[in-house]
Amino acid sequence: MFYSDRPILNSEDDLLSRSSFAKKLAHTLMQFKTEDTFTLGLFGKWGSGKTSLINMMLQEISTIEKNLNDEDKLIVVHFEPWNFSDTNQLLAQFFVRLSNEFRSKKDEKSIKIGEAIEKYSDAFDLAEAIPVVGGLVALLSKKGAIDVAQKLKKGSDEKDVQKQKENVIDILKEQPNRILIIIDDIDRLNNEQIRHVFQLVTSVAKFPKTTYLLSFDKEVVVEALKEVQKGDGEEYLEKIIQIPIEVPQLPQNKVNEAFIKRLNSIISEHDGIYFETGYWDKIFESCIEPFIKNLRDVNRICNAVNFKMSTIATEVNFVDIVAITTIEMFLPEVYVWIKNNKAILTGLPDIKTFSLKEKSKDEWYTLYNKEIDSIIKYQNSSYIHNLKVELAMDVLSALFPSFGNKIGKSYEAPHSNMWRKDNKISHYDKFDRYFMLDLESISIKRSEIDNILYVYDSNKIMDVLLNKDNNQSSYELLEELLVSVKDIEHDKNRVKTILFALLSCSDKLNSNSKYHYLSLSSSRYADYVIVDLIKFLPPEERFLYLSELISISSLELLSKIATIINMIELAYGRLAANGKEESDNKIITLEELIKLESVFVERMKTVLNSINLFDCEYWRMPAYLIEKFDKDYYEDYIEETLKNDINILKFLSSSVVVWIGSGKQYEIQDTYKKHLSDETILKAI
Repeated sequence: MFYSDRPILNSEDDLLSRSSFAKKLAHTLMQFKTEDTFTLGLFGKWGSGKTSLINMMLQEISTIEKNLNDEDKLIVVHFEPWNFSDTNQLLAQFFVRLSNEFRSKKDEKSIKIGEAIEKYSDAFDLAEAIPVVGGLVALLSKKGAIDVAQKLKKGSDEKDVQKQKENVIDILKEQPNRILIIIDDIDRLNNEQIRHVFQLVTSVAKFPKTTYLLSFDKEVVVEALKEVQKGDGEEYLEKIIQIPIEVPQLPQNKVNEAFIKRLNSIISEHDGIYFETGYWDKIFESCIEPFIKNLRDVNRICNAVNFKMSTIATEVNFVDIVAITTIEMFLPEVYVWIKNNKAILTGLPDIKTFSLKEKSKDEWYTLYNKEIDSIIKYQNSSYIHNLKVELAMDVLSALFPSFGNKIGKSYEAPHSNMWRKDNKISHYDKFDRYFMLDLESISIKRSEIDNILYVYDSNKIMDVLLNKDNNQSSYELLEELLVSVKDIEHDKNRVKTILFALLSCSDKLNSNSKYHYLSLSSSRYADYVIVDLIKFLPPEERFLYLSELISISSLELLSKIATIINMIELAYGRLAANGKEESDNKIITLEELIKLESVFVERMKTVLNSINLFDCEYWRMPAYLIEKFDKDYYEDYIEETLKNDINILKFLSSSVVVWIGSGKQYEIQDTYKKHLSDETILKAI
């Protein structure tokens, strides 16, 4: 749903609890009994709800008048000055509007009043055509020459502006009703038109039994009236407005309630929106609430958020999209700066920061404070400008904890994995989507992760992984999967399904992280994901799961399981760890690990009875474990297998190390000499 900026029409739609104020204003206007002209000013900024207040006031007047005689009722004339592009047209149409209001009542007395007002307006027409009085206010400058000429033939009374005005005054005194003329949105006019509206009220249309309710932004009007009163528009306005009324300041809690109600409607329109209450409280206080002051602000933000959510709803954090939209509207210079400073804000290594010497938090704060100060347009007051700069720094610190920590404004411990899981703008992988708003540009979508977690079987998960690897995004998929799998930690069957898929195909993955150039390959990173997934199984079931899996595994699957066993061995300080333990990967007990070694060796022996070890591309790790766990069997197997020339060449390939720098470089290690002589190798070649 999108929200228009039109004012409300009645108190039933009042979200901000202002109907009581509107009722008081209505009763005040009904109580005026003076024969004179009376002028009230309703002051308020754009978006403060002046027109809505007037509508609720008119509703209350209608309610009051239900129990009144006709002569005690108000004649209400609602004039909208901004409908007209020309100053003369604006003033002329005022009289047309006033005349028509009386004519529409169709009783003889009202029709006479309408005719008198029309003659008064015509007199100004004629005054413009007569050079002697051409200095008077000209209301209808674009009348045709023939029309004006015809009017000039009329009697002298009809040409007399003052006489026609006196006639209007006399006839209005005789009628019983008080007239309420509402002129709204005066601040939308240009300065010249504003001045003419006030000339109209104070002179041209100063009629008896008439109340003017003038609605405008006081600052705008005071500025426009400066030329009238020797530079003091405030003083001139005070002479005109007999009752100044400031639109009551909106209670912030009422604005907030209206905002929350709108946002809840947006959330209900889109499926799969993630919303974290605690995070909302923090971001709302720092990044949103300081900017929303009225219902217009609320509607503008909500309309923009709703549009963005319609394009990318499930791939962003709802709280963050509201926050960045608010910044876009109220701190546009900062919004552009954010777009251009991804690395600084998300904590990625950055050439700009590399070029600077190491700084303290205070030094970093000073550096970026000056940068933000330079991009924010200067305010009328240094104090207000500095407040805006400080507010911008608070906003950046709340929305980007890495940045906040750097400058000493935030002490939230960085949890990059959770930022990833929650699709927060503070994560470098999620940042760009908040500005591109393009679903097709997102390589890993939330729906794909959900399908892996809840829907796909192992074969389909493998297909997805390999497809993403072809698109150089398998590493990112594994990162997303790792932070999301906790959602199914109590569903052992789903955990096992995903585990089997990763074990079966991860050796075929080749892509790397697009942000960390020295990162592990997807294949190696998958090993850590697999270990973490095993941790979601109950501790008493992990050994049983691994041993049963080994007992049915092919040689290719055993090669990956061998890598996982090696990681557990290292965690206990065994094999190449040389006694240095790491507790993180102790996913089974040491006793279970020793049993698992035997299970692995027996399965390998069974498989190798019918399959050549070297026919498996990833034979090195299972061969390494067999050598460690059953050296005699390994030596006998290798000796027998290396009698074949092709096997010799496959074995030799394990001694080649490839280094990639400016180009590929190859190093031949001498580990082969343990089993082969150079002569044997040359003969095999």
